[in-house]
Amino acid sequence: MTRHALLIGLLVLMSQAALSAARAAPLAPDDDQAAAGQDIVIRDASIQILRPKRRIAAGYFTIENRGKSVHLLAGVSSTACHNLFAHHTEQESTSDTATLFAHLALPAETTLVFPPGGYHLICTGYDDSLHPGQQITITFHFMGGATRNVPFTVQPPANTEETTP
Repeated sequence: MTRHALLIGLLVLMSQAALSAARAAPLAPDDDQAAAGQDIVIRDASIQILRPKRRIAAGYFTIENRGKSVHLLAGVSSTACHNLFAHHTEQESTSDTATLFAHLALPAETTLVFPPGGYHLICTGYDDSLHPGQQITITFHFMGGATRNVPFTVQPPANTEETTP
């Protein structure tokens, strides 16, 4: 197993453990969940066109919970994407993997990286606003009602051939 794959596996296990803990323990008061707006930082956000003819792109980012409470990501959305869901490069896409960002636990004081080759976002059926050099907004929705609008810089395909997600 490569070091990169091991790191991604550990991050997924940490997230699953935090989600299990969050399910087992009562949720923090709504004030703690509402604090996601202040506690969560999303950076290094980019979206790369993968299959221009089929209008498929992949979004990569780092998300950091700087707070003292577990925060729960309730979903992601973008008006630029007809469909936006989670995907893992080396894993079959299923309804469970596709809904990862609809129930992801972000442990307190933790940084999770969603890079090429690991878990990331897939944007399908994107609109004409998705051009290299432009930015699209992806909204992260957190339990408790907080949202974070994040600009993702659009990157061109890695080469002229269509690539796989």
